[in-house]
Amino acid sequence: MKEASANWLTIAKKDLKVAQDNYKIENYLTCVEKCHAALEKLLKGIIAENNNSPSRIHNLLRLASEAVISNLQDDTKKLFDELSDCYISIRYPDEYYEVEKEYNQEKTNQIPKETKRVFSWLEKKLEQN
Repeated sequence: MKEASANWLTIAKKDLKVAQDNYKIENYLTCVEKCHAALEKLLKGIIAENNNSPSRIHNLLRLASEAVISNLQDDTKKLFDELSDCYISIRYPDEYYEVEKEYNQEKTNQIPKETKRVFSWLEKKLEQN
């Protein structure tokens, strides 16, 4: 694995751990934000492994396309869409508090689990390159 890709992976793993830790302490919005960050960085690692410089974007579906990952399952696409939408919304104060109310335990419950599942799948793709 290339050094740049390994660096992306290391940081992505840290973000995934922070996401899981924040879920446990009921800090759900930070959990969701870090789930997004973990997948974003892992996708950028795959892009770097393919000898490309990842775009400075945050849309997970676009990054998956740049990473030449075309066989996304519908549930993964849905997760990518939700995480990307949430990420953009919480960056602006006028939307932050509404989103914070929305991401309670019930809504957030499956996000870290799904993120971990997709993370493992993407990590295998990175290691196979």
